[in-house]
Amino acid sequence: MRRYGLGVIFLGLALALSGAYGMWTGWDYIQLERGWSLFIGGATAVSGGVVTIALGRAIGVLGRIADKVPATQARAAADLVEDAPTPQQQQQPVPTTPPPPVEVDRYIASGSIYVMFSDGSVEVQTDGAARRYPSLAALRADTGVGGG
Repeated sequence: MRRYGLGVIFLGLALALSGAYGMWTGWDYIQLERGWSLFIGGATAVSGGVVTIALGRAIGVLGRIADKVPATQARAAADLVEDAPTPQQQQQPVPTTPPPPVEVDRYIASGSIYVMFSDGSVEVQTDGAARRYPSLAALRADTGVGGG
């Protein structure tokens, strides 16, 4: 079993411990500039050590995941070979459904909401009821508005 990130964890631990020592040493001289500098530097080292320890832990987890990936890929490749379609299955066309139309624009006029879709259709929503027209021309023909 490999130990990934162990060196990084130990370096982070050493950094955090030296930072704690710096804070402890600076506490006695905190009223002087030197004390403040030791305390602030120690606090920075402690926080950096904690972050370094977390990075070492992340390296360890990712390393173990990377060890498991080749086995998973080998099993997936074997499954693909077993599930390979026969020549008869490859010749059959796969039915595809067209994607649903996407809303392109929406506006409100005279208390009605008009929704325009990407396929050219228009939906009119009035008083809780909605009516769909295949095109703007069909809407104009049905309502008798805007004819040329």
